[in-house]
Amino acid sequence: MKNEKGSKAPNPETQDKDNHFVSQYKTVYQSFMKRPKTMLMVCVETGIMRENICRYVASMKEQEKIQVIRKGYDPHTGYIAEYYSTNGDLFTKSNVQQLNLFSNVI
Repeated sequence: MKNEKGSKAPNPETQDKDNHFVSQYKTVYQSFMKRPKTMLMVCVETGIMRENICRYVASMKEQEKIQVIRKGYDPHTGYIAEYYSTNGDLFTKSNVQQLNLFSNVI
């Protein structure tokens, strides 16, 4: 189907699907902002599939919007898991000076 300008019109099914994932991404981001949580804790809280949460966390890691704050026992499984947060105040700051220590050496 083409619109008035002759270009292909966006597929409403795909557009709704994309909006749904954007909405889920925002929900996951906000859930991790409240307090550090495991992916399973966010899954239980939001009802979003853990597979999607894992994908969103990977994307957030690439953009440096999320960090592992600590490791501890997950209350649902009893196994050790990573607790993530999107709250920048909780992020560990890397030592930029140490990373640049040898950058001027040739």
